[in-house]
This record gives sequence, structure tokens and C-alpha cells, in this order.
Amino acid sequence: MRDHVIVKNERRALVAYSKNSVGPEFGRFLRGAAAALDWVTGAVQTAPVGPGTGPADPDLIAAEIRRCDVLLAGVASALTPVRADPHYVNGVEHALRWLLELESEPPVPLADELPAVPAA
Repeated sequence: MRDHVIVKNERRALVAYSKNSVGPEFGRFLRGAAAALDWVTGAVQTAPVGPGTGPADPDLIAAEIRRCDVLLAGVASALTPVRADPHYVNGVEHALRWLLELESEPPVPLADELPAVPAA
């Protein structure tokens, strides 16, 4: 699992990145990634996609990734109480896979790699 400081820095990068002009789909991706990182850092107790609550541990994170895979494949039951926006779910899945070091690229570049914000 990624170092806690790196995860906190990525969460800050998500906030900074979302302040730039982003399209609605990418905005929902960013919200999903932020919700995932909030859950794993303990800022919130509710899993970002599934119905589970409580501190994120590796088993719960893996279950949340599997839930995302099911949703993105379009095979979830209509009775399953989960978030179904594919852009949001993709953000959750990417952030969690990055957290577990299954993805090398973070959801957005870390803060020192952010694009310049145009002057107002």
C-alpha cells in the first residue's frame, strides 16, 4: 500500500486539479477518486461505491475494487445500493488500484506537476 503521506499529497492534488477547468465527466472521475482517498485515510467511514462502512483495510479495499469492476462491466443488479455513475466509479477504482500499487499513475499528477492556472 502507498505511503500515507503520498496518499495525502495526492488528495491535495485532486483538490487543486479540480479547481482548474475540467469537463463534467472528468469532474465526476475526480470526485470518485477523492471519495476513495477520503475513505482510505479515514476522513469518512462510508465506502465510496458500495454499501459498506468502517475503516478501509486491504480486504475491504479489494472488495470495493471488485464492486467497481462489476459496475463498470454493467452487470450489477438494480437492487444493489451503490453509486452507478461510470465516471465516478472509474475514479474510485483508479484511486484504489493506485493506492494498492496495482496502478503506477495516480488519478491526477501530484501537486508539483499540476498545470499552470491561467490568470484571471
